[in-house]
Order: sequence, then structure tokens, then C-alpha cells
Amino acid sequence: METQKIVIFGCGNVANYFAEKFMLLNHNIIQVYHPDHKKSEDFAKICDAEAINNFLDIDVHADLYFISVKDDAIAEIASKIHTNKGLVAHTSGSVKLDVLNKHVRSAVFYPLQTFTKGIKTEHQNFPILIECNQNSDEKYLTDLAQNMGNSVQYMTSEQRTEIHLAAIFAANFSNHCIKIAYDLMQNKNHDAQILLPLIKESIHKLNFINPAQAQTGPAIRNDSITIEKHLALLNEETLKSIYEIITKHIQSSNQ
Repeated sequence: METQKIVIFGCGNVANYFAEKFMLLNHNIIQVYHPDHKKSEDFAKICDAEAINNFLDIDVHADLYFISVKDDAIAEIASKIHTNKGLVAHTSGSVKLDVLNKHVRSAVFYPLQTFTKGIKTEHQNFPILIECNQNSDEKYLTDLAQNMGNSVQYMTSEQRTEIHLAAIFAANFSNHCIKIAYDLMQNKNHDAQILLPLIKESIHKLNFINPAQAQTGPAIRNDSITIEKHLALLNEETLKSIYEIITKHIQSSNQ
């Protein structure tokens, strides 16, 4: 793939990740947009790009306009982009392709992964879910993704939203449960780090068996005595409800 001229909208975790990847492939990030000019300036310095916070300053000759912002800002940004022939793509898991309908060439480039600034993503070969308004752009985005070392799957907006929902349970909700566990440990002056081998092994097992087979604990054993002990230790009603709902769901799922 020839060097591409790219305009990035947003300065968050996903934008940062792909900016690094684009630069490694020698693509040229020509502009970075953010309404907060200080944020766009700081990000643009890393990319050796022009920082902009006015839509009138967008270069109309870019090859790719890469929208990586909060879901509720995508449509507005897309409506204010003017381009001669470039492809306009967003990275959201739950926003439909049709919010980009103003543009002849439009697409979704959704990474099925979690990103945090300052932390190197360990598993780089995650899938990119692609949807394009024009079939000819599928090859363009497939080449872009595969050159970064990613696999590609083609999904409709509806399919992508279904997968995004599953991803919320798999990553965001499970991470919040781990946060609860850390809070419980710290509230009793225990070292939360001793939970890490347990957490890592729970994920490691999924390389070999499915989650239903990997399930352990008092819920799957119908150990009511232990469950009652745990509930008695929880002083917060919300946590009791979470514990009870998840326990009941584990039990009902394994009947």
C-alpha cells in the first residue's frame, strides 16, 4: 500500500493506538482535529502533523478521514467534513454506517480490542470489523488492517452492534467486577495484587475450554452456606444485588 495521507479526528485511546500504527507503516498523518486546541496540538506533535480545531481547515485532499471520537459526536463531525475523494471512516462498535451517508466513500473500521494510553497492547492480532458503503473500499481497508497485523471480518451495522454488546460483557463488565474485588481487598487492608494469578489463570483457561466449562465457585456448586457467608460480608446493598444476580444467573445457566 502506498503512503496514505490521513486526517485523524480525536485524541483518545483508539486514536493514539492507530496513529502509532499508521506511522509505523510510514503513512502520513497530515492533520489532527480536536475542539480543544491544546489537545490537538499535543497529539499533533507526536504525529508531526498540523493541529486543527476548525472544520474549515480540514485538508480536502486526504486519502483517509479517520473519526475516532465519542459515539455521540461522530455524526456531527462527519457532517462537517468536506473531501474531494477521500474515505471517511469511524471506529465505533455501536454506531451505524449510515451516519456517514453524506459521503460517497464511507466505512466503519472497528477494532475488537481495549486500549489504554501508556500501556502497550499485548495482543496485536485482534480482529478489525469492517463495513463499507462501496465494495471497492473493502480491499483498501483490508490491506490497511492486514498491514498492521490484524485479521479482518466483514460485518453489517447490526452484526457489529451485537458483537459490541458481547464485548461490553466480556471486557468492560468483567473489568468492573475485578475493580469490585480490588475494592473489597483494599477495604480490608489486603494486598489486591495477590488476586492477579487467579485473574490471569481464569483468562488463560479460555484458550482451551469454553467459559461454561471453566466456571468454578460456590454458585456452580450450589454451595448455599458459602453464598450466605459472602452476602453477610457485603455491607452495600448494590453489591449484594450484583452478587445475588450473578449467582442466580450462573445457577440457571447450568441447569
